[in-house]
Amino acid sequence: MNRKYYRNSLVFSVMERIEQLVGHVVLREDIANMASPRQISRCFQRLVEMGLLIKIGHGVYAKAYLSEYLNKPVIAGGFEQVCKEALTRLGVKWEPGEAEKAYNAGLSTQVPVKTMVQLKDRYRGQLSYGNKKLIVERGINAR
Repeated sequence: MNRKYYRNSLVFSVMERIEQLVGHVVLREDIANMASPRQISRCFQRLVEMGLLIKIGHGVYAKAYLSEYLNKPVIAGGFEQVCKEALTRLGVKWEPGEAEKAYNAGLSTQVPVKTMVQLKDRYRGQLSYGNKKLIVERGINAR
């Protein structure tokens, strides 16, 4: 869907604000002061349809680009990086999972495949995209 929007439209203003954001994560709070919540929801929905954003959680979106090979939107920066950035932006304290810690310390040669974190703060939300999901280690959401 390749639509053109006028410069004075809300969707165009939201697109410009998103481009100015540093990082790959876009929160509803970043755009909340531009319009009413319903208009913001419609803008995000249009941007998801256009392939510029991907919804990964409640009020959490990731910047995207159109993949030449898959011909569908793909998360810019990768799912693992975006999840960790989203937790940080939401103010949730976290640490890498045991497998990632062991790999980074050189104790294991196995590269961790799944995105696992240990949460130090309470967070009840879920971050997922397609069949990928952020896994909280030990099934505990806070310590």
